[in-house]
Amino acid sequence: MAPVKLRIILGENNSQRLTLENGIPETVSELVQHIKSQCGVEADFRLQFMDVEFGNEFTNLTSVTEIQDKSTIKLIFDSDSSALPGGSPPPPYSAPTTSRSSDDSLSQTSFDTDILSSPESNSSRSSGWPVFFYVPRFPYDCELELGKANTAFKETGTLLNPEIRLKTAILDSLAEAIVKHKVYPADGEFEAVAEALVSSHPCLKEPGSTTGYDGWKMSLKYKLANYRRKLKRLGCPEVELNSLNNKPADKCSPAFGVKKPRKAEVNYCPAFPSGESVETLEKMRETLLSEVKKRNNEDTVAAMMDKTFAHRRQEVVRDAPMIAHFKTRWPALFCIREVTAEFKRITTVSLVSKFFSGLDAHSSDLIRVFGKKGGAQGRKIRSIMVPISQTNIINVRRECILKALCVYLNEEPKKLVKECTDADVESNQAEMKEMTFGIYAIRKEGAEPEDDPDDVGIILEGVQVLDELGNVPFAVAMLFALVYALNLSYPSELRYTFEALQKIIMELDGNRLSRKAQTLKTLLSRKSSTVE
Repeated sequence: MAPVKLRIILGENNSQRLTLENGIPETVSELVQHIKSQCGVEADFRLQFMDVEFGNEFTNLTSVTEIQDKSTIKLIFDSDSSALPGGSPPPPYSAPTTSRSSDDSLSQTSFDTDILSSPESNSSRSSGWPVFFYVPRFPYDCELELGKANTAFKETGTLLNPEIRLKTAILDSLAEAIVKHKVYPADGEFEAVAEALVSSHPCLKEPGSTTGYDGWKMSLKYKLANYRRKLKRLGCPEVELNSLNNKPADKCSPAFGVKKPRKAEVNYCPAFPSGESVETLEKMRETLLSEVKKRNNEDTVAAMMDKTFAHRRQEVVRDAPMIAHFKTRWPALFCIREVTAEFKRITTVSLVSKFFSGLDAHSSDLIRVFGKKGGAQGRKIRSIMVPISQTNIINVRRECILKALCVYLNEEPKKLVKECTDADVESNQAEMKEMTFGIYAIRKEGAEPEDDPDDVGIILEGVQVLDELGNVPFAVAMLFALVYALNLSYPSELRYTFEALQKIIMELDGNRLSRKAQTLKTLLSRKSSTVE
């Protein structure tokens, strides 16, 4: 039986591919077990499927005959607790190991932890921009007026010309709903809100407008600009950091150096937890310096790192400190457990499970796309992919695909991974000191593809920030997370590779792509939809 792929919606801005190697199971209960196993969901839930007979609205799934290959399924949780993957307490620390089986596709998922359920994180957002924007309920009198107007529209097609009072109330409610997800929405997100508004209340469509909501979209942009001024006066850090008082005197312009989420960060610059201040959180940071040195103290350190997240994040975003200085101030951050936790605080997405499930889901299509490449690039890609034919170790396959991805996007894999041998230690150390961004992998001279590296680590600004990562693919995931944790920009020589990792593999802000990344995504979609 041919494998089947399903799209599983786990929550707002959180979906995942599910691969069923033996086809669709016979019962809904069996499908639920597959979802729990592959997606790491522990809470109880029921399933809904996207029903094409009712305009792609979601309908309760009572029989597996309603779904087929590439169907979309949505999880409806019975309770809010532990709803998303990783809803269990943080697991004990364990060092990464290199998988020796092609079936062990998520060997490092134990590093994903749930930190958003902590009461200390109540100043943070729990989800990003929703897949579908839900229009909030307006004040009671506005709902009555809109209900009456919607009825008239259905009966006679009469459009409502809202009074200033009604329009202001609508825009105020929408602005409050928007900032729950983003303070700086993109143009497409403004459009999604305006479209959702006229879909929910068709009487508000604008005559003479191409889309029926162009005017609403523009009004929302002005409303958000005014709303941000209000938030600034109230001390919202995400807005306050862009005030003119925080900009150089010679470049004191509202448009200069605007700091805002650019890589789908959900908690870009959060406010301090209730009852906390710079002074109290700085004292906790100083306490962390001693706590991190104690043995078997990971849970205490994790709780303190969670509570000081806003303090640390504001420091990173406002001051952009050098890596060496920041590592001295926050040494607890620079370990596998805390890097993955920090990534989840920022994006609400589980790093390791999402990274490797996304990479493995695309691997076959990526290999097919790479195989079509000709010329010097094609020859280089084929040379990189040779180890895949020599061993079935999953991490060897992943490493080859990641390096080939660099070449396919006209970038140099050596800029991502610096390969070293154990023969010349002094030369290796000198080269590492010159590295500003990348991964090093030290192997024995003459090592075979299936042999583990002696050491794999990450260097930023000449500083070794992580080591003993086990294998290159895991190091790539950690480097990707560090970009978020330290608020770094993608290096120009690897910008397309990291864009592909973010928007195609991790599905973070996957609707706005560069030409290169969009071309790759289109080719992958065509391949996955081709019947062989």
